[in-house]
Amino acid sequence: MILNYYKESDKINTAIIALHGWTGSEHSMVPVAKSMKVPNAKWYIPQAPYEASSGKGYTWFSGSPESGWKTKKTFNLMDKLFERIIDDGFLPNKIILLGFSMGANLALRYGLKAGFTLKGIISIASVVRDINDLLNDSSTESKHTPILMIHGKKDSVVNYNESVHLANILKKNGFISHLEVVEGGHIISIPSSKLIKKFIKTGTVANLQSVL
Repeated sequence: MILNYYKESDKINTAIIALHGWTGSEHSMVPVAKSMKVPNAKWYIPQAPYEASSGKGYTWFSGSPESGWKTKKTFNLMDKLFERIIDDGFLPNKIILLGFSMGANLALRYGLKAGFTLKGIISIASVVRDINDLLNDSSTESKHTPILMIHGKKDSVVNYNESVHLANILKKNGFISHLEVVEGGHIISIPSSKLIKKFIKTGTVANLQSVL
């Protein structure tokens, strides 16, 4: 496993797993972690296990809708990463899964499938095509995990209505899901960062708009 770390201090009470987007690496989310300046968190930043078809960077899912998707290495990596984080002293309710783009897809898939309740899932600019599979694979415990979804109104890569649709379905199926559509495109914008920081601090999706 190729893994990067970041922390602001040694007084840690939260673990954040930061999952990069398509063609990213273990370095991609480090600037995000540094810019957040979350004082009590340790960031675990893994590199996806498959090489991207673009010829550079890495991907969490390898293949295509036509040929099928390879995911075994990714889910094995996530299992091992959770084992390591728990060995480091963090209970699942102190762990946040944060993902951008394809990484957000993985955060949702793994977080909802997990047999425990997390401190939270943060999905930024995600699209999930096979929503029925996502729901069918979800655990009872994940119904208690708060889910913050963020999407840029001007995202030209993934239309923000993808997140609107998914957030509504998750709510209808009993998940604690909240969506904020913010200014900006397919990026982690300043408004997004403000929402993320408050969510990490409070562990709840309530009253998030007060930071905007």
